[in-house]
Amino acid sequence: MEKEAGVSELGLKRELGLMDAVSIEIGAMVGAGIFALTGVAIGISGSAVPIAFIVAALPMIFAVLPLGMLGAALPTVGGSFRYPSRIFSPFWGFIGVWGIMMGILLGGLPLYAYTFADYLQVLFPFLPRVGIAVIALTFFFVINLLGIKAAAKVQVAMFFILIAALFTYICGGIPNIDPSNLTPLFPKGVGSVAIAAGFLFFAYMGANYIIDLGAEIKDAGRTIPRSFAVAIPMVIVLYTLIGLVAVGAVPWEISANQPLSISAGKFLSSPLAIFFTVGGGLLAMATTLNATYMFGSRYILALADDEVVPRTLGAVNKKYGTPHWGLLVMYLISLAALPLGASSLEILGVTASIGSIVLLIPILIASYLLPRMMPDVYQKAPFRLGGPWVWLLPSLAILFGIFFILALGVQNLYGFAIFVAWMVIGVIYYHARNRYLKARRGINLNDILKKGIRGHVSCMPLKKTS
Repeated sequence: MEKEAGVSELGLKRELGLMDAVSIEIGAMVGAGIFALTGVAIGISGSAVPIAFIVAALPMIFAVLPLGMLGAALPTVGGSFRYPSRIFSPFWGFIGVWGIMMGILLGGLPLYAYTFADYLQVLFPFLPRVGIAVIALTFFFVINLLGIKAAAKVQVAMFFILIAALFTYICGGIPNIDPSNLTPLFPKGVGSVAIAAGFLFFAYMGANYIIDLGAEIKDAGRTIPRSFAVAIPMVIVLYTLIGLVAVGAVPWEISANQPLSISAGKFLSSPLAIFFTVGGGLLAMATTLNATYMFGSRYILALADDEVVPRTLGAVNKKYGTPHWGLLVMYLISLAALPLGASSLEILGVTASIGSIVLLIPILIASYLLPRMMPDVYQKAPFRLGGPWVWLLPSLAILFGIFFILALGVQNLYGFAIFVAWMVIGVIYYHARNRYLKARRGINLNDILKKGIRGHVSCMPLKKTS
């Protein structure tokens, strides 16, 4: 229930409109997939990378409709945790968020910071890579401390420059596409497309994080589904065209494991190549860094509100309306994770991608259960799925996700080992925290299931999961 006009849950301010939501989603997506991981994906699949982008989009297409239904029915803060934790299992809600926090802290934020540094070094090769990465993480940490409206204004401004840079690359590259560069279509085998798609799926994941800002979005029940309808198709087209240019305008061997600025320099004039590097590569990383701080800190806020982590981490600054301790935790852990990507970005891409997939699975299960567990809420939702789509779309998205996790595990066993270790630590932590709260406070984390979302009371689950 809102305390006052413009103020929603936990003291957060409801200030974001449709343009803000779309720019945040596209800013979160257009970053890793295009500028950080395209080169890695080309190294894996060669000239088939445009197909890999399309394959990577399929599970997100299946997922956004169920996610849009949840966001429309129950707009809230940290929805990625609150939906599964209220609808069927606090434990699995935590596991999903724990997985994405691995993706963010041990993958996403360091990956974006390093890629930002790589693009800046194209212009200023004498600058230290690690130093640039540290400055990038620090700058956007500070921006997000100053309030979500300030962060959103920066996001919208960067968004328009970013789109202009992307179209510069596409328009300059398409006339230079040589069909001979696209043959053979599968130089590394058909199976390589699946592995590359597993990496690139992480790029599309940026859109779904908007459900975690539901408490800060005006008319969220309608704005969230509409923002998906605008952002997802736009990004699929952009990704596919840029992938096509990256392997069609130059031989794919030139683009493999390289920033896109390398291929851009082959067909763009020097001023346009510089604009693409700055307005494209640098701002793509900047928008994604900015958006990732927004989403990740809201996960911590939601966990702290339910005491899954200490309540101190959920403190919201009275002046700026931002979760300062949650942001600080993200900043410090991502700094500590920088050495993981010192020699290769692939390990960061694996942890980021797997963590993103793990997050989706409990949310999709919650979307399937929503009509049965909260029928009144489902019926009143401005947007909802019906018939077989309620179970078919989440099922297809989950199956694709599991397949991608296995493909990534085969590609990089070290990254998969980090994922397993992180999840084991999460399981141990959750049960230890539950025992601590029972002994000291008489609180059981399973009681989270009985809490409502914005005044709605969840039904008891069909079967308890601990």
